[in-house]
Amino acid sequence: MTLTLLAISAAYVVLSLVVLSMGLTSRFAWWVKAGTIVVSSGFFVEVFFASKGLLGWPASGALPPKFQLLWTRVVEPDVKAGNRGAIYLWVEAVDGNNVPSGLPRSYQLPYSVKLADRTLKARDEIMAGNPQEGLAEDVAEGDPSSADASAKPNQQADGGITSTGGKVELEGPIDQVPRVEFRPMSNPLLPPKP
Repeated sequence: MTLTLLAISAAYVVLSLVVLSMGLTSRFAWWVKAGTIVVSSGFFVEVFFASKGLLGWPASGALPPKFQLLWTRVVEPDVKAGNRGAIYLWVEAVDGNNVPSGLPRSYQLPYSVKLADRTLKARDEIMAGNPQEGLAEDVAEGDPSSADASAKPNQQADGGITSTGGKVELEGPIDQVPRVEFRPMSNPLLPPKP
């Protein structure tokens, strides 16, 4: 979140400096002004992608190694629409003392029948009043066993997925699904009493 805010701030600082230094009445050559317009347009694109993380989209990056599971949502695959399905987790990272730290964050994981079953069981435990702890071991980026980008459905700007036609594999390579386990939340570690 801090990196995103810094990127947005830097983009607006650069744009404001360009506007202040290059007015319509400046004596710069036309190609300098045209270059400035192109660079400024590039920063508008950068602001768009940097602020996308602020819009509440689920992260597709690595889960924290240890977290408290707050809620889940399982979206089943839809062969007709070409949707591979997904598992959404709302989690809060846990520190070394088993105390939730930081802000809750939403994550999107690829659909797997086994992971979906474990996730739904953990959700049922949360509904029963038993907080759940998660342990994640994520797949390394650039792993050759992960699926190639051409096999994924097209992602729309609103988060929907368009059909690419053809066959949809409901169970992809097991190596691309992060290994996530759920268990009852551990008690916080307290400092020793004197």
